[in-house]
Amino acid sequence: MSVSQTNAPRPLPMPLILGGSVFAVGHLLAIGLLALAAPSGPWPMGAGSSDSPGPQFAGAITSNFTYPHYLQHLRMTHNYHFNSNRPAPFAAYFEVHLKDDQGTVFKKLKFPDDKANFWVRHRESILAQGLAEDQPVQLGTEVIAAPGKAAPTIEIWDKDKKDNNVLKLTQKLQNEVPRNPPPVRPSEWSKLLAQSYMRYLCKEYGAHSAELVRHSRELIMPQDMFVPRPDGFNELQSHFGEYRRED
Repeated sequence: MSVSQTNAPRPLPMPLILGGSVFAVGHLLAIGLLALAAPSGPWPMGAGSSDSPGPQFAGAITSNFTYPHYLQHLRMTHNYHFNSNRPAPFAAYFEVHLKDDQGTVFKKLKFPDDKANFWVRHRESILAQGLAEDQPVQLGTEVIAAPGKAAPTIEIWDKDKKDNNVLKLTQKLQNEVPRNPPPVRPSEWSKLLAQSYMRYLCKEYGAHSAELVRHSRELIMPQDMFVPRPDGFNELQSHFGEYRRED
């Protein structure tokens, strides 16, 4: 017959309890100061928006003591600030016009699809955001073509002559590209996404060619209440060109 143990466990020594408590409080304090020292924002300013630095005492303690001598060794260097709750700088959706061999549009598809379920719309919205990532064009000094060689050209978004809100991809001579306002163009990743999705839709619906049109509008910021932009509410239509299915 086994005898049950009736003696209570021996309590931890008081120095160990105090030391463990001090360590736990110090650890949480180091993580809290790291999160507090992180910049916040972007906040609306007079000339746009910018981030605001954290409290000076938190930044000084973090950069001089806790980060290099403790958190970095533990691989706990994230400040717990994420971009998931920040709206994108623009709203975007796109349409694909499917054409037959005569060049007649027989079907128009809009993405994200309003009738699709949440998960499909989410994936389509990510694709639309990827198509809207334009980048500035870096223009150097005037370029003189070599003898017998053509002058260099560059691809930019060019405004339609009849409607300034319609943009088309155009190859222009580098010396003829306007510098005010600064020119922009789609990124190589955006062009790859557009070509890939048009190729897929042509195969899916048996179309001979397809044209992708991106609709985008910049985000309305709080500073627009004080310094309104005349074109802030305009919707841009950007034509990525036509894809033709290979026979």
